[in-house]
Formats: sequence, C-alpha cells, structure tokens
Amino acid sequence: MIAWCMNHKRIVMLAAAVIFAVVIAIYVPRMKTEYFPTADQGRIQVSVELPIGTAQDVTRDLAQRLYEKIVADVPEIKVLSYNFGQADSQNAFASMRNNGTYLISMNINIGSMEDRKRSTSEIADLIREDLLLFPEINKSTVTEGGMGMGGRSAVQLEIYGYDFESTENEARRIRAKMMENPIFVQAVLSRDQYTPEYEVDFDREKLALNGLTSTTAAAAVSAAMSGTVASYYREDGEEYNIRVRFAPEFRESLEDIENIVVHNAMGRGIKVRDLGEVVESKVPPTITRKNRDRYITVSGMMARGHALSEGVDFVTSLMEAEPLPAELSWDIGGDYEEQQSMFSDMILLMLLIVILVYMVMASQFESFLGPLVIMFSIPFAFTGVALGNMLHGMAVGVMSLIGIIILLGIVVKNGIVLIDYTILCQERGMSVRESSVTAARSRLRPILMTTLTTVCGMLPMAWGRGEGSEMWNGLGVTVAWGLSISTLITLVIIPVLYCGITEHRERRKARKEQRG
Repeated sequence: MIAWCMNHKRIVMLAAAVIFAVVIAIYVPRMKTEYFPTADQGRIQVSVELPIGTAQDVTRDLAQRLYEKIVADVPEIKVLSYNFGQADSQNAFASMRNNGTYLISMNINIGSMEDRKRSTSEIADLIREDLLLFPEINKSTVTEGGMGMGGRSAVQLEIYGYDFESTENEARRIRAKMMENPIFVQAVLSRDQYTPEYEVDFDREKLALNGLTSTTAAAAVSAAMSGTVASYYREDGEEYNIRVRFAPEFRESLEDIENIVVHNAMGRGIKVRDLGEVVESKVPPTITRKNRDRYITVSGMMARGHALSEGVDFVTSLMEAEPLPAELSWDIGGDYEEQQSMFSDMILLMLLIVILVYMVMASQFESFLGPLVIMFSIPFAFTGVALGNMLHGMAVGVMSLIGIIILLGIVVKNGIVLIDYTILCQERGMSVRESSVTAARSRLRPILMTTLTTVCGMLPMAWGRGEGSEMWNGLGVTVAWGLSISTLITLVIIPVLYCGITEHRERRKARKEQRG
C-alpha cells in the first residue's frame, strides 16, 4: 500500500486534505463548549425563599411539607437536613450567611452513583418539579454538587445600571424569556427582596425637653432589643458573655417597642412612644458592584444534555434582538467568563508548545525540513478529536484542552520515528522513495505497539462510568481518538509528504546545476 501511495502522492495528499476539511467543516458549526463537565457527586443543595415577612411558624410548616414530599419522591436519599428561621444575634456562624424567618435551606446526600439508577441531575430536576407544586415559594434554587467544579453549568447575565427598578424589571423580563426555552432548567435573580424593618423616628424637640440625645435613646432601644454584654461568666478556664436584654415575649410587637423605657440623666423614665414614632420601612437589597458599577445577575442553569455555549448563544441573540434601554448595559460573566479566560490561556500555551516542539526537533535533526513534515501530524490529531467528540456527544471543555496539550507532545513521536529512520536509510545509500517505503514498513510495528498501549491505557478514562468519571471522560476521549486517527493517517502522509518535498528539492537542484 505504501508503495502505491508513493506513486500517487497528489491523490494521497488531496484525500488527506479533503478528510481534514470535511471533518472540520462538519464539526465546527456543531461544536459545543463548556467550562467543566457536570460531575455526579451525590449531593444536592436546595434554597427556598418565601415572601419577606413570612412568620417563622409558616416557614416551619412549609419546610416539613417539603421534607415529606422530597423524601417520598426520592427514595435514594441517605441524609436530608434542613434549617430555617432567623439566626440569633449571638449565633456568629449563622449570622455570616443569609438568614431570615422566610428562608429554608436543605442539604441532601443521595449516596454514591454506583448504588442508584438515577443520576444527581435527574433527581435535582425532580426536586425542581416538586418545588413548583408550592405556590407560596417566591424563589428557589437547586444546586448539584455544592460549590466549585462539578456543578451544572450556568449562564450568568450581568445587567449594569444605577436604578434598582429598571434593572430589576429588565432582569425579570429576561428571566421569563430564559425559562420559556427548554435548554434552561432554572433561572434566578441575584437581587434579594426589600427587607421590612421597624425604625424609631425620634423627635429631636421631645428628646431635648426630656434631657436626652438621639444617641442615648437609640442605645437604649438597641440594648432592649438586641442586648448588651453586661459581664462575663468564667468557669474551668472558659469565658462566657452575659447578655442582658428584654425577654422574648416583651420584644415581639410594635407596642413592645413603643413601651421601651429610656432613662435620662435625672433617672426619669420616658417611653419611646413619647419620644418619637415607630414606623415600618423597607430596606433596599444589598447593592452589588462590579468595576464600581451596580449590577444584577440572571443565572440560567443549563438542562441535562445542553452545553454552556448553547445558553450563551441564546442569551446573546436575545439581548441583540431585544436591546436594553440606553442607560443600561450587559455582559456575560460567571462560568462563561472563567471559561473564556481559561481557553485563551490554553490556546496560547498550545501555540508555545508547537513552537517549542518544532525548535527542539529542528535542533536535533539539524534541518528545517524533517521537523516541518513531522508537524503535519498535528492537524490530523484535531481531526481525531473532532470525530471523538461528535461520536460521544461531548462538548469541548478545559479537560479536553488539557488532552489536546498532551496530544501535541505525543502525536509527533510517530513522525519522528519515521523521518529519523528514513534519513538513516538515505545515509546508507538508498533513494528518497526507497528510504520512505522502507522506513514506513519497518517502523510500522513499533509505531502501532506504542500507539496501542497509549490508546488502551486511555480507554478506561474515556469510557469510565464510576464516581467522578465525568471529569476525566473528555481527556480520555481526546487523547484516544486524536492519537488513533493521527497515527493511522500520518503513517501514510508523513512518508509521502517527506518523499514529495525531498524529490521536488532534488529536481530543483538538478535544474539549477544544468543551467549553471
């Protein structure tokens, strides 16, 4: 076969170019990208938000009903714990996270994927459907795998603008559009609801008539409601705060605040209702900024079987078709922003690797021709990667790019073996064509042996279905397919290309000598 290829070099090169062009032309329009693949970690987190101001008893009742519904629908659950309500001011750990009488959070452990038939993603989707059955829920979020890598990809649209109302209205409009598309399974806004609270509006004239200042009066109200540390209790080397405040039954209503007594310097007690007015107000949500601009995010979580790039394409087309008002602007952040940064770094790394590999080979061969021919094995490695991703239905992610980086170093080894032996045969007095055919035949067995050992070593990684295998499948598929296709094609292309270029150079040299 190799002898036939040597006699039909143009046909062989044209066929190789057509194979490369067709595969790339078919794959590129269908190519999907992701950041990291979704891994089945056996853990699910649920956050439920009721309307602000919901009584804790109501929240407790809903939490229990949610618990019973989820446990009944998901028999795979090993552990389900939940908490709700407002953290006490003394509970420093609970106060660090978002809490309130209207919030419920659940942590669900469904065990190892090897012990169940349904995946974490399927169970999470079922829980989302269960949450839709409770109309009193204002907002809910179901997250797979906790924080960090391995969670389901999400498109995070950032809307920048100063006005709360306009940015929130636009965010809600876009969220509704996203939920109409089946590629999104969940879409939530980052901005919280306005929080109701009681404020004491002191009358400065009344304070002055009673010998008080606003600072003194406010400190008295704060001490009654939140308490002050009056002393410490020490036992066995430990020290505990002694906090003094009103009993719970005396700080539950508006009347309780109005009845708080403030003492002036003369020891006379005056009730808060005589010093001002207790009013109910709403506190704006926490203001989030990026690059010193206020913004709100709409996070759309991708449905099973859909890649991050599909969500980004949809959101981008939506924003271009229905632009925001002039005073607002938008950008896509989150996973997509991290992905683009990582991809650009890795592409730069690939270019540097190609240059470095060529420089090393050029110095070892003491020629530019041999290394240049060897580098033609790299494009066909990309052909193999494209075929592997299409057949396995995989998106290109960080792990796939790591696999390509590995390929850049190992696909050239077959070409090095062929060209090195071809040059050796030439030095022994054989012609270029004879040397190329001899090298291709004699080096076939060692090349196939080394390639097969590498590919077979990657098969468990490519086809693995155990816990955490999703993270490595892309790398295994990339290396196995890229090396296999590159080897099969370059076993023919490299000798043919080297022979063709060398013969062309020799003919040019002979013509120059004849002219001279």
